[in-house]
Amino acid sequence: MILYTVLPLEDVLDGIEEDPTPTMMISVDGISLEVEQLGGFEARVVRVLSTDPEHYLSPHCQPGTVINLAGF
Repeated sequence: MILYTVLPLEDVLDGIEEDPTPTMMISVDGISLEVEQLGGFEARVVRVLSTDPEHYLSPHCQPGTVINLAGF
C-alpha cells in the first residue's frame, strides 16, 4: 500500500501501537450508535450505525456528542 501525504511519517503512525478504546453499541430513539464510555453514566458517540440519511443529521447523534446513559 502506498500512502501519499504531506505529514511526517511519525505523525501518521502516532498511536498505532496503542490498544483501541473499547466501544459498545446502543440504540437512542431507534438509532444504532457506537459509543465509548467516558465514566459514570456518560458516553461519547463514535459513529452512527444506520442506513437512514436523516439519522446522520440528528444533533444528538453526531460523532463527538456526549450523551447520558442513565436512561438506557
